Amino acid sequence: MKKLLSWLLVLAMVMAIAPAAFAEEEDLTWGLTPFEEPQTLRIGFFTGSPLSYPFLFADKLGVFDALNIELEYICFTGGPAMMEANAEWDIASCGMGGLCNGLKGYDFSLIDITDFEENLALFAREGSDIANDPENPEVWKGAACVYPTGTTAQAVLVKYLTNIGLNLEDVESVNMDNANALTGFNGGTGDVLGCWNAIALSAEDAGYVRISDSGQLGIPMACGTFATQEILEDNFDLVVTACIVFHKAVEWCYESDENMAQAAEWYLEHCDEEGFLCNEDVAKRTMDWYRGPTTQEWIDLYTKTSPDDAGLYTSRDLLEVEKDIMLGLDFFISQGNYSNEDRTSYLDNCRIDPSVALAAAEVLGIEVE
Repeated sequence: MKKLLSWLLVLAMVMAIAPAAFAEEEDLTWGLTPFEEPQTLRIGFFTGSPLSYPFLFADKLGVFDALNIELEYICFTGGPAMMEANAEWDIASCGMGGLCNGLKGYDFSLIDITDFEENLALFAREGSDIANDPENPEVWKGAACVYPTGTTAQAVLVKYLTNIGLNLEDVESVNMDNANALTGFNGGTGDVLGCWNAIALSAEDAGYVRISDSGQLGIPMACGTFATQEILEDNFDLVVTACIVFHKAVEWCYESDENMAQAAEWYLEHCDEEGFLCNEDVAKRTMDWYRGPTTQEWIDLYTKTSPDDAGLYTSRDLLEVEKDIMLGLDFFISQGNYSNEDRTSYLDNCRIDPSVALAAAEVLGIEVE
């Protein structure tokens, strides 16, 4: 009798555990319906910038496996290079410089916003005239500024110079990509350094003085995801699902300190695999700076409208996401990289496409205004 009772107790425990384990496995779909046939999605992935990483976090958690989706990562460290290599990916995430480049030269649809970068920073050498008196325009004149030209680092530099009564012609621009700019600065090149994310934090740790950044200047730069016309036409549902998972992964990061710590660990692991300069502390601080939209915030960006803040476009009210993109684009227009005709064309042709966000809202049962 005692043996029978023991077996019954074990059986009851197994039956109690099994549904819980099954429920946990089901939770990996995050409430989405798995695809019946295996799917493959090629992602243009921005190494070192958190704007891409929620895809990786969801992948590590097993969500894409649960949905019968395999991700292929095609890694880049610059938006323009990512755009040029568009035959290699179906969707691709990059910063404002890459977004403007993609809108100008290609027919991609901007379907998502993945970050608002506040850690686009300017640094000077400790003890230098600029570090000691950064708001004095005289100490900036002729200064050699090392940064990736044509990127949001340039927009931040322009904004800061404008605030103190100067423009880009008052300084010397030295073009180096994000990581190499810090390397060159460490080697003695330049008086001012412009960089972002993990590289900016490494510059801080090297003792350079943070003069300002996009957050302080009130110009957090939108980052986003492009989709090719082919993937939107051939597998629209896959794109919708991937974007929903991305933003649910953002929410997962924000749920707890433990989740964010795990995200930072995966971020560092990937940086190490790709040979990108980082360490444990920098990875944690990089993720602390991350400002990715939640699912609801993403859908709001693509559904809520109001007049163009710049007053340049009057044909219709703009989506909030369109206004965010125009904020960055207008900086590049002011530098002659793009024209107001480009701006109007992007808006007239609805290049910032709400169709994926609207489909996501329908899948999730979210009402839109």
